[in-house]
Amino acid sequence: MPARTSRLERITNLFLALLDTTRPMPLREIGTAIAGYPSEPRALRQAFERDKRVLRDKGIPVETERIGGDDQVGYRILKERYYLPDLGLDAEEEEALAFAVAAVRLEGGGGGDVLAKLGSTGRPELPPVVVLPTLPALAPLQEAIRHRTLALFVYRGRAREVEPYGLLFRSGAWYLVGRDRTSGKGGATRTFRVDRIEGAPRFGPPGAYDLPEGFDAAAELRAAPWAVPGTEACEVVVEVDVREAPSARRLAGEGAVERRLPDGSLRLRFRVGDEEAFVAWVLGCGDGVEVIEPPELRARVVEMLLAWCS
Repeated sequence: MPARTSRLERITNLFLALLDTTRPMPLREIGTAIAGYPSEPRALRQAFERDKRVLRDKGIPVETERIGGDDQVGYRILKERYYLPDLGLDAEEEEALAFAVAAVRLEGGGGGDVLAKLGSTGRPELPPVVVLPTLPALAPLQEAIRHRTLALFVYRGRAREVEPYGLLFRSGAWYLVGRDRTSGKGGATRTFRVDRIEGAPRFGPPGAYDLPEGFDAAAELRAAPWAVPGTEACEVVVEVDVREAPSARRLAGEGAVERRLPDGSLRLRFRVGDEEAFVAWVLGCGDGVEVIEPPELRARVVEMLLAWCS
């Protein structure tokens, strides 16, 4: 009786098969060629989707391509997307690369595979200086950005349809920057804290949008989300605790500082042109920001917080 194939062996064989093939492999062929997959079509599909998700979560670009015939779609890993060209690093450059990979690392991840792809023989086992937290939604969102795929998720109790433009790590949190099609009449660029996305995001087909020419996600994150010119701009007063004070001061500007409190918190006064974006920012800061004025905007934030927590 043949030995049972473990899931790790199955995933490894799937990776090798998809990397070696010169054409997209339909699911039926994958189930036949790779030991360990169930023969029943529905169970095969479920097992394959789980294995494909594991590969993609590891950063391996499993491509889905349309093919002719009854199968309609096939899968493969394009070598030009998985492998990088030889960078021709000298010994000093390899050492610098090894240190960079070791110094900043994603939580739960190593740097050896990255160094191997870059052609470095450096030693990444140095203790990391910074470990960036990872989240289940990060890898799927990275794939969505790569393939220009619409991301569908719930944020602050409201369904969103977002064209994801970029992911950035700032002040201890991951942020997604993109155009929210559900914001206003024509949509607007918004920033979302990834750890506050409710549930698992869903994704549409690739090629759903184009990245705006010259778009800079880092500059967008530095800009105040409420800073939209308009005749109906209102003046707000907020108090921010010591955790949120640096980023809030940077967003609102030094001229917004009305009072510096002994514990390091700040009272800020500034004008808001987009109240929806301002409220989303306040809610995204949790208990780090309190709206003092105007009373109607404070009441709106309190109401949304109570609804969110109930």
